[in-house]
Amino acid sequence: MPTSIYRLTVEFGDCDPANIVFYPNYYRWFDAATHHLCQEAGLDWTRLRDEYGVIGFPLVETGATFRQPASHGDQLEIESSVVECARKTLRLRHLVRRGETLLVDGFEVRVLGAKRPDDPQRLRALDIPREIRRALVDDEDRP
Repeated sequence: MPTSIYRLTVEFGDCDPANIVFYPNYYRWFDAATHHLCQEAGLDWTRLRDEYGVIGFPLVETGATFRQPASHGDQLEIESSVVECARKTLRLRHLVRRGETLLVDGFEVRVLGAKRPDDPQRLRALDIPREIRRALVDDEDRP
């Protein structure tokens, strides 16, 4: 399956008074890493909107196991991949490393959101098109 590496430096404002990354920042970085993965797969927001009607990529579940802390100045890499592609959901895994050390093992479950025809103020989850499956999962045998 395709993977993407999102690199970042931990900034002073990312940390709590003990100089440990405040955990919500990992979820912000997971979001950025997901968008980075999509971009690398040729699924930028313009294409998703224009070709598929996607107006958002909402989370339906998320979580993480925090193994070791990161601190101000650390250089981190987030390795992201789609590990499961169901009819309407994508499950992504995010592995946060400092060098060879695994710090956080996280996940997200997302849907492709489009406006509901009966109520454009609300979203509906789209079936994930074959082209998007192939771009993110690289699985030619899926229906």
